[in-house]
Amino acid sequence: MPEREGARTRPASVRRSVYIMLNPDKPDAEETVRAILPFLRRRAEVLGVDRDRAGSLKSLTCDLLIVVGGDGTILSAARRLEGAPIPTIGINVGHTGFLAEASPSEARKVLAAALDGRARISRRMMLECEVRRGGRARVYHALNDVVVTRGSHSKLITLDLRINGESVSNYSGDGLVISTATGSTAYCLSAGGPILSERVDAFILCPICAHTLANRAIVVAGDEHVRIAPVSRGGRMECAIDGQIFIPLRDGDALDVSKSGREFLLVTLGRRGRYEVIRDKLHWAGWVKERRR
Repeated sequence: MPEREGARTRPASVRRSVYIMLNPDKPDAEETVRAILPFLRRRAEVLGVDRDRAGSLKSLTCDLLIVVGGDGTILSAARRLEGAPIPTIGINVGHTGFLAEASPSEARKVLAAALDGRARISRRMMLECEVRRGGRARVYHALNDVVVTRGSHSKLITLDLRINGESVSNYSGDGLVISTATGSTAYCLSAGGPILSERVDAFILCPICAHTLANRAIVVAGDEHVRIAPVSRGGRMECAIDGQIFIPLRDGDALDVSKSGREFLLVTLGRRGRYEVIRDKLHWAGWVKERRR
């Protein structure tokens, strides 16, 4: 495996410790955990099963975090880890499953490979978003994206965008998506943004339904700093972190977004390329297959 993508897990001769996090709202999650627990206990030390989906996992110490849920559960795990360097593997009982690689039917096979040291670690960049209000600031971290939107009201909003202190544009429209490469196949893609390789140290600024043809998505380097200031139009706005945390925005607020000092370690077996997953999950270029028949 290339050095830049991370290292393999430690040899199978060393008994590992695992921790399980599941989404109890997913109908198949509990059943999947019950099915894999006997297998895991023969192969590793199971430290616990987390059904809470809240609270910090920063102090967690184990060799592998197993997330049973969907991509949203993995996004939650990434934030809860708070930068703790624990490789995480997903068992998908959700829908799309870009991050959760394994289905319940192949869970034992996939976990055996991870525990035997045949898995790879993909190091995923995260974003840091500092929401400033008056003289105070709150900091959030996102694996997929930070999104500023008009919320539920129908008026256009205007956002003043600066990169490294330089004025770029006033975006008028429904909002702005600031996306990592991991999130480039999520909301960013739906808004017309590019798909970015996770090997690229960069993130994307993608306007949502911009009210001018001149506004287009921008890809900025990972070491650049973005500031967004909502310009009042008499309506409400909000900031969404990974589509799971929502912060109402007021006049005079500002958002500073940059590459986080944290990263997320996603375990992958390397069986399928990222673009193969994109083709299958999003039916990309499906018309080509139709023409070849």
